[in-house]
Amino acid sequence: MFRNAARRLVPLVSSSRGFASEASGQKSGGSGGILLGLAGAGAGLYVAREQGYLDTLLGAPSNKIPTAADYAKVRSAIADVLDSDTHDDGSYGPILVRLAWHTSGTYDKATGTGGSNGATMRFNPESGWGANAGLKTARDVLEPVKKAFPWISYADLWTLAGAVAIEEMGGPEIPWRPGRSDKEEKTHVPLPDGRLPDGDKGSDHVRDIFYRMGFNDQEIVALVGAHALGRCHPTSSGWDGPWARAP
Repeated sequence: MFRNAARRLVPLVSSSRGFASEASGQKSGGSGGILLGLAGAGAGLYVAREQGYLDTLLGAPSNKIPTAADYAKVRSAIADVLDSDTHDDGSYGPILVRLAWHTSGTYDKATGTGGSNGATMRFNPESGWGANAGLKTARDVLEPVKKAFPWISYADLWTLAGAVAIEEMGGPEIPWRPGRSDKEEKTHVPLPDGRLPDGDKGSDHVRDIFYRMGFNDQEIVALVGAHALGRCHPTSSGWDGPWARAP
């Protein structure tokens, strides 16, 4: 991909170099030729940036405005990484749903803090919370998708992955829309631990966690039911095996 992008970028720049005319066997150009060359190079770089070529070359997001077709490609790329003969029951789907939920489940309705916007699970201490144990696997499996589409934020990628996983595992179509951005670690104020549910506590604890986000009891039951997907891991939750035998 890097080579292809480079090949497409070089003609854009080189074709707009300054040129010299020959008169009486001598080359001329002066400052006018230099200015034309610089203007042409600048135009070439602008086009390259707008087309997303510089994203691959520099590894940084651009001002690209993604289209529905762009998001369809990301969806397809996520679907392609789901199946795995070496992970659990053969799919990363359940753990991607968990990633989407845990990056969203820190939301506090009263203060407007937390939630999926920002993708702050990339940073300590949140990445090291006990409730997020094992989710590095989910983040890592999405890295090739992020590298292929550097214009998408981690916040959008993680939540979209959860939606795609549910759909690919036979669930309903999940309404999803983009627009989340990623926070910078140096300006991020870490969230307090304890915003995600603890599996060894009772219903009062679960209500406290979900009420903070603005959910009611009916919605809590539906969300907790997502544990029918996948299985427990001793290194993550301390338990082993599936949460439910008949999802």
